[in-house]
Amino acid sequence: MSRHLLTIESFEMNGFRFPGYMVSSTAPINVEEKEEIIVDRDPTEILQEIANYLIENDGNAEILIAIHGYNSDKSGARWWYEEIRRYINQNFADQVNSKFMVIGYRWPSEKVIPDAPGKKIQNALKFFQGTTKAFKALPKPLAIAGLFGFSLWLIGGIFNTLIALLKVVSDIAILVASSFVLTVSLLVVVVILTVFILRISGYFRDTYRAANYGVADLVEFIRQLDYQIVKQLPEGKQTRIRLNFIGHSMGAYVVTNTVRILSDVFDRDSIGNLEVSNQKKCPSPDIGNVFRLSRLVLVAPDISAETIISGRGNPLRSSLRRFDEAYLFSNEGDMVLKIASTAANYFSFPANTRDGGYRLGNVIVRNPGKFGIEKEGIVNLNHDGKLLPLKGTDFLDCLFIREGVPLSKRQAEIGLEGDRFIAELFTYFDCTNYKENGKGMVSQALGKPFLSYKDYVSLILSGADGHGGFLYQRDADFSRRLIYGLSCLGFEKFLKTIDPNQDEQTLLKLLSQRCEEKGVQVLLANERYDCNVLHESCDRQGY
Repeated sequence: MSRHLLTIESFEMNGFRFPGYMVSSTAPINVEEKEEIIVDRDPTEILQEIANYLIENDGNAEILIAIHGYNSDKSGARWWYEEIRRYINQNFADQVNSKFMVIGYRWPSEKVIPDAPGKKIQNALKFFQGTTKAFKALPKPLAIAGLFGFSLWLIGGIFNTLIALLKVVSDIAILVASSFVLTVSLLVVVVILTVFILRISGYFRDTYRAANYGVADLVEFIRQLDYQIVKQLPEGKQTRIRLNFIGHSMGAYVVTNTVRILSDVFDRDSIGNLEVSNQKKCPSPDIGNVFRLSRLVLVAPDISAETIISGRGNPLRSSLRRFDEAYLFSNEGDMVLKIASTAANYFSFPANTRDGGYRLGNVIVRNPGKFGIEKEGIVNLNHDGKLLPLKGTDFLDCLFIREGVPLSKRQAEIGLEGDRFIAELFTYFDCTNYKENGKGMVSQALGKPFLSYKDYVSLILSGADGHGGFLYQRDADFSRRLIYGLSCLGFEKFLKTIDPNQDEQTLLKLLSQRCEEKGVQVLLANERYDCNVLHESCDRQGY
């Protein structure tokens, strides 16, 4: 039986205006596993089918690739990809290009706690089996140390009890001995338990799989599709097919690192010189023979906040600025990133300070008081629908990684001096106070400038889905409309869906009003205003 790096499944048409596919990496969850993959059709045959659809485009072909995040099983990922296709078909079918398709990419993420509906016993059994395997895989020295610590606590407790009952020594001696035994045993057990919890959380395991399987297999899929398109193109004909991406959570890591690999390192415009600031670099959005990077939408991205700081420590600067448009959806109340991911990256991210561990999905928009604007909606838009002159450091002053630490401060601490920063190419949608029907969608929509520790505890106890609520909350229609609309249409065409009879300046004001009604704060990239509202040429020099 032949084995493939990828499987490709086609979604049913059933009245849809465009096709959809799910591409899955066949890499196993654990390296020892050799799961037999049964495919209905050879993936090369389906690649040829996709290529044939795209080359009949007359320059209007687009692909939207969606990538799930950490702790996702195959059925959950498939549901999301089908939901994206359904939503776009229902709301934007008349606006998308004539040759459009949705491709969901599934990398081998591990579901920590199985949650198959109606199978509570089976789910509990699978989780128990997983923890048992994790314990068996514990390195022998750690397992022995853990058993020693537990045994010391148990035996010490028994001896102290017997000594106390027999009144062999004084109570103070018993207290000192008990404290010593308890301290030593707890020290050993807590360390081992911490390692064990990190293991069963699956976070670092997913990080490894995303980096070594997820990225590599997505690169190979795009390369193979490029090859098939070139192979089928009539002689002498050239084409450029737009690639758009939605990356959720750790899927943002997969997207950005995929683009790094696909970028042509020998492209003259991307070489520049050996200076760290290197203002001469101006990489092209074209990759391979037929593709062009178009739109990047990051939703609660589980990547370092340093990725939007212009400096030597930013490994993604070159790849991020290859996209025509870039959008970030974030939330200060995303406790998955605020606590879990930040704590996990304390062990692995090379930073001296707490600020270095913060994630991009927690970056928030706050209004610059010196301009006299304290509002929701598009914060850098005045009442006439014109963009305020926020550039360079002034633009970064509107973005915070936590209270008291604007991005401008972080840029000054670890980045490079300059007039243009990579962060300015993004448009930011801060959904901390996003609400539908008076109810918070991703947090409790408290309307505070910054959340306190008390608010964080309240969020945890409330069970609010601050990490995936943008996409998975049933009532979160506005955030889905923004995310899917911007990814499949782009900013200019998305504005036209508000009212096709109005000019862009008016439409921008209407978008700001709608965001304000929903409690969403937006920091609009100057480039989006210049290129899509004023219709001026885009200048990427200096980023």
